[in-house]
Amino acid sequence: MNPKQSQWVWSAGGVALALGAGVMIGRISAPAADPASDPRAATSARSGAHRGEGLTLAERVERKRADEARNGGSKSVDSDLKAIMESPSRLDRTQRLLAFLDRLPADQFASVYEEFRNTPGVNLRGSERSLILQAWAERDPHSALGFLQEKGAEDWERETTVSAWAANDPQAAFAWAQTAPDEGDVNNWLLGATRGIAATDPELARDFLAQLEGRTREQALDSMRPYVMQYGFEYATAWIAGVGDEEMRNRASRSMARELSEANPAQAAQWNIAMTNVELRRDVSETVADRWARTDLDSARAWVERLPEDTKSEAAEGVARRYAQQDPVAAAQWLAGLGNNPDLDGARRIFIEESFRNSPETSLGFVANLSDTRAQEGYYQRYLGGWMRRDENAARQWLNSNAQNLPPRVVARFNRPRQQ
Repeated sequence: MNPKQSQWVWSAGGVALALGAGVMIGRISAPAADPASDPRAATSARSGAHRGEGLTLAERVERKRADEARNGGSKSVDSDLKAIMESPSRLDRTQRLLAFLDRLPADQFASVYEEFRNTPGVNLRGSERSLILQAWAERDPHSALGFLQEKGAEDWERETTVSAWAANDPQAAFAWAQTAPDEGDVNNWLLGATRGIAATDPELARDFLAQLEGRTREQALDSMRPYVMQYGFEYATAWIAGVGDEEMRNRASRSMARELSEANPAQAAQWNIAMTNVELRRDVSETVADRWARTDLDSARAWVERLPEDTKSEAAEGVARRYAQQDPVAAAQWLAGLGNNPDLDGARRIFIEESFRNSPETSLGFVANLSDTRAQEGYYQRYLGGWMRRDENAARQWLNSNAQNLPPRVVARFNRPRQQ
C-alpha cells in the first residue's frame, strides 16, 4: 500500500453515482425496512415521500423494477457485461448493471471483476468498478477481499470492499480488517471498515475509532464527518462529546466546526464558548465567526465583541476576512476598536491582505496598527511595491502624503531614483 491518503480514481460525478447506487446493492430484492422500528428510517421515508424526492438512484431503480413487474412489462436482464458497458448513457448503464449484479452467482464475481479491471479504459469506469466490488462484498466478502489480497489492489478498492461488508456486518468486517496485513502509515482495510460502519451506525463507528492509531485514526475520523452531520446539530455535538479520547474529541470539534456553524451559527457560537480548553475554543471560534459572518455579519461582529480576550482575538480573524471584503473602511474602524491586544495581529494581517484588493489606501493605512514594527515594514514594502506596479501614480501620491508616518527605509526605497 502506498503510504498516502487514499485516492479515488474517478470523477466527482462518478463517485456520487457509485455511492448513490451502491447503497442498495445486494438488497434490491430484499423487503424494505419497517420505518416504525427506526426513527431515522422514518425520517428518511418522510423526506422522500413526495414524488420520489430524496431517494438514491438504486432505490429509484428498485421502484421502477417493481412498477414494471406489476405492469407485466419487465425488461429482460442483460447477461453480457460488455454490452452493458457499451451503453452511452450512465443512467442506463447503472440500471442494467444493478440488475446484472443482482442476479450474478457469487462464484462468478471473481472472473467478472478480473475481466473488467483488465479492459482498456477501465480507469474511466471507476463508478462501475465500485458497484461490482460493493455487490461482491455484500454477497461474499471473504471471496472479494481474498481476491484483492491475492491480485493486489489500489487503496480505494480495499476501502470500498471492506466498507460494503462493514455496513452489513460491522463486527465481522472490523475483526477481519484488524488482522489483515497492510503496510504504510494508513491501514486502508481499517479505514474502509470504520467508514462502512459509520454509514449505518455512527455511534458504533465512534466506539471502533478508539481502536485505531495514527493517521489511520485521523483519516477515519474525517471520513465519519458526513455520516454524523446528516443527523443535525444536536446529534453531532452529542456525538463529539461521546468521543472518549480528549485529543480525538478536540480534533473532531475542529473538523466539524465548519458544518456545525453552517447548520446553525448561533448554536455553534454557544457550543464554542462553552469549551473549557482555551486552545480549542480559540481555534473553533475563528471558524464559527467566519461561517457566521458569511450570512449575518452584524450578529457575528456582536458575538466577537462579547468574547473573552483570549478568544476574541482569534474569532476576530473570521469576521475581519468577510468585513474587509464588504466594507474596508468600516472594517478598519471596527477592528481598531477592539483594542491594542498584540494577539489581534492575526486579524489585522488578514484585514490588510483582504482589503488591499479593493482599497489599497485603506489597507496600507492600517499597517501601523500592527504591534510588530518589523512586520509593519514588511507589509509596507510588499504591498506598496505591489501598488506601484499596478498604479504607480496613485501609490506614489499616497506615499508622499504619508511619508512622515512611514519607516524611513520604506520611503527611501520607493523614492530612490530609477537606474537608466
